[in-house]
Amino acid sequence: MLYHYIFNILIYGFFMNNSCFSPIIVNCEEDLCLLLSRFPDIKPNEWIKSVSALYGEIKNGECILGIEDEKLHRRVDVVSIKCFHTDDQGERFQLIEESQIFKNGIVRPRGHKYVAEKLQPNELPEECAKRGLAEELQIAGPEVHVVPLTEENTFEKKESPSYKGIQCSYNKYFFSCEIPKSLYKSSYTEVQEDKSTLFTWIKI
Repeated sequence: MLYHYIFNILIYGFFMNNSCFSPIIVNCEEDLCLLLSRFPDIKPNEWIKSVSALYGEIKNGECILGIEDEKLHRRVDVVSIKCFHTDDQGERFQLIEESQIFKNGIVRPRGHKYVAEKLQPNELPEECAKRGLAEELQIAGPEVHVVPLTEENTFEKKESPSYKGIQCSYNKYFFSCEIPKSLYKSSYTEVQEDKSTLFTWIKI
């Protein structure tokens, strides 16, 4: 497990070192607002999330901002957990992140077939996976086991769906988890300060 983690960190470092990425230190939310104002295509008033939310990610070490190809980029390490359950009849189900409902009234359909969590500083992907299950689904304990899906790990770049105008690079680690009967619920809801996230099951 540690070998795969180190390997992926090296791959991630390769992309960072070969894409002219210049990290930027952001010391406060005012610094972030000033930085954003330098890019006319970035309009925080059109974002799904707030400037405060982005600064929170930076402050917590969940992302790094930098300049790449004269554009503002956000670097994120993400752990994704594919959750499964088999009922008493032998039918198999997979959990999906159905939607996010933000405090401002925006509803964002998701459809992701995994639970996702941002990797924190000095945290191993497996630790992040278990933390994500505990925080988002309230699933924890000795019955919870996560299995790395190393062959599914990916690196991709695209515009951030939450912070429109900011390009984002995602280094993704995948795991699977079999949800035991004792922890099974027909649906799960994670309630956060800015939104609620609904998870439901689909038959596979």
